[in-house]
Amino acid sequence: MSGRSRGRKSSRAKNRGKGRAKARVRPAPDDAPRDPDPSQIPRSQLGRKRRKRGMQGSMDTLENVQLKLENMNAQADRAYLRLSRKFGQLRLQHLERRNHLIQNIPGFWGQAFQNHPQLASFLNSQEKEVLSYLNSLEVEELGLARLGYKIKFYFDRNPYFQNKVLIKEYGCGPSGQVVSRSTPIQWLPGHDLQSLSQGNPENNRSFFGWFSNHSSIESDKIVEIINEELWPNPLQFYLLSEGARVEKGKEKEGRQGPGKQPVETTQPGACIEVERMVLGPHVSIT
Repeated sequence: MSGRSRGRKSSRAKNRGKGRAKARVRPAPDDAPRDPDPSQIPRSQLGRKRRKRGMQGSMDTLENVQLKLENMNAQADRAYLRLSRKFGQLRLQHLERRNHLIQNIPGFWGQAFQNHPQLASFLNSQEKEVLSYLNSLEVEELGLARLGYKIKFYFDRNPYFQNKVLIKEYGCGPSGQVVSRSTPIQWLPGHDLQSLSQGNPENNRSFFGWFSNHSSIESDKIVEIINEELWPNPLQFYLLSEGARVEKGKEKEGRQGPGKQPVETTQPGACIEVERMVLGPHVSIT
């Protein structure tokens, strides 16, 4: 084969290759999707897109902040439980000491009940007599979250019932409502105060009527007073009778005149002595 023939063939091959390359590069059809020109997009549509991007960024940031808050709340709950255990133990020591000191004061709790302005209205003469045998009172919280509590009334031997301790308990029922239950009172023959007062409309406002009643828990005024006023500081109510006697002694002294001396007045000292017995000798009283 001559050189001229070979040259013609190679040039034809090159031309065919160019044709194939040109055939591969085809222009896009008119209906193919193209990136929009920002200058051609309406301003309202651009504003919606920017707001959507801004909203998505805010949502992401909000989720991060909420996650941090949940972690912080979990840490606070754990810290609260630790502090509750710590101070609960310290508080229990003081409560046990207070209870021991009150044991040395006959009729302390019964007098504190009678002296409380609201509780006194729930006590009739027989119930005041029964409460004179009350030697100890305890309010026990159920769980660190204070989901409920028990009120325990400890009694000396008495002619009214056999129980040494009466307990009324409050807690949460299966559906979340507040429920209560109490110890059945073992009344001695002829001394059942509830039976004796049946038919009396004032029975609902009596102490033992309250103890056995479980229908009006939401408006339970007695348990509110015991938990929030009497149990935290019974001494202030016990001393109300002491203070009244002191005031009466002062009035008597004033009627005697300046030339007469009272025989003996020990009530102020008695008040201070009671405070020392309950609060402890290390507490200074002015």
